[in-house]
Amino acid sequence: MAKYLLILRGDVTADYSKFTPADFEQILSEYANWAGKLAKEGRLQIGHKLTDQGGKVMRPQGAKVTVKDGPYVESKEVVGGIYLIKADSYDHAVKLCEGHPNFRFGSIEVREIDFMGQPES
Repeated sequence: MAKYLLILRGDVTADYSKFTPADFEQILSEYANWAGKLAKEGRLQIGHKLTDQGGKVMRPQGAKVTVKDGPYVESKEVVGGIYLIKADSYDHAVKLCEGHPNFRFGSIEVREIDFMGQPES
């Protein structure tokens, strides 16, 4: 069965200041419920939120690689989390994303993992 990486992107321009702690608790519960459903079906391999501490962006610059802080404020979307799931096809992976709470805040990119002839791990 194929594996797909779900890349959760969030809109950094959204105003989250009106959310109460109870709102955030409810939202986290929705994410946990979605992941729990896939886990029960044996389809969830990994699911993690990324930290809010920024990150590093590495780019080649001639023979060297530069390392800068990122993601940048100019970005309209940032990656906020990832899932690795099992699905029968791209269409099936997309269908499994239906009802995901991240659609209230951004988008989900679905990418199939290419094991390049190696056994799936």
